[in-house]
Amino acid sequence: MIPSGPSVRLVVTRPHDRMIGDSLRSTARSVCLALRACVLHPAGLFRHRESRPPAPSRVGRLLVIRTDRLGDMALTTPALADLRAHFRKAEITVLAPAAPLELLREHPAIDHLVTLADRRLPPELAGRFDLVIDLTPDEDLRGALLARATRARWRAGFARAGRQTCFSLPGVRAERRRHILDLNRDLLVSLGVPPKSAAPVLHLGSEERAWASGRLAALGAAAPRVAVHPGGHYASQRWAPERFAEVVSRLTEREGAACIVLAGPDETDLRERLCAASPDALVPGPLTVRQMMAIVAACDLFVGNNSGPLHIATAFGIPTVSVMGPTDPLRFAPRGGADRVLRHELPCSPCQRARCWHHTCLRSIDAEEVAQQAAAALQAPMPREAAR
Repeated sequence: MIPSGPSVRLVVTRPHDRMIGDSLRSTARSVCLALRACVLHPAGLFRHRESRPPAPSRVGRLLVIRTDRLGDMALTTPALADLRAHFRKAEITVLAPAAPLELLREHPAIDHLVTLADRRLPPELAGRFDLVIDLTPDEDLRGALLARATRARWRAGFARAGRQTCFSLPGVRAERRRHILDLNRDLLVSLGVPPKSAAPVLHLGSEERAWASGRLAALGAAAPRVAVHPGGHYASQRWAPERFAEVVSRLTEREGAACIVLAGPDETDLRERLCAASPDALVPGPLTVRQMMAIVAACDLFVGNNSGPLHIATAFGIPTVSVMGPTDPLRFAPRGGADRVLRHELPCSPCQRARCWHHTCLRSIDAEEVAQQAAAALQAPMPREAAR
């Protein structure tokens, strides 16, 4: 008979949830937005309202407002083209921060570009416009307040958390899991604008294209050329630069590709980490927004995270391979015929969070997966018009 010993008690300790603070902040934000809507609603009852959008003949000056980033502006270009086709005689002005505004230089749909330097409307824009359209698809109130400050008779935008009180036309609800291109189209349809343009399109001058060709030639970057961008606005969107370095090495060895690493002003550390892990990476040096556009347009493939350069690449008809973790593909994934999105479906994704304590959705993506998709894209080239 075996004598019984002391009983063993198994204690399982749950790991500390590092996201509790973020969850509380998210809840507090939702409460604040609900309260904001309640506060703004009474003010909206006394605003001037228009029952129907203006006819094209009544719009001599039109203002489009975008207060966000590069990718958002690239995704706005189909709407701009449709506005140009509908309001043929109107002068179209775009108000946006300096960097996104650079995307629209050389764009045939735009007559004037005005830089948004702070949160206030530039004084010269007040009282000038017949129709103002704010294309902000989330709760941010900045664009709506700018639209109201123009004092335009017809003002339109998305209805969310009380934003609609700043507009004179009925707002369109911005559904959370609807693609940005579709949301823009919904808003324009509410204004009587026929949806004709389906894909983003950007434009470059001949001198800009010649500069890019010369710069890539100086780097010794022969075809096929792959633009690699390890950056992204939120840290939670970024696949590790060392993983991108593995992809660069594989594509260089297997496909003979010249991999050009792009980085914004705040992304130099990501570029340095990538280059330190792969001697095959080529760096074109610091670039302006227009120079970055020209480099991307001269490449045969783009590899990166969900970011502005990703949507710029699709606007030039460049095949893309993008890595998406917390990003909702229903809202932001490129839609071109040559676009490939790599993501692993998890119970917590897409969470759309700016921060994460485990990053399983990105860490679980292997460099070989990305390299294989990139190689397949290089081996099956598609005409640029079809790739959009």
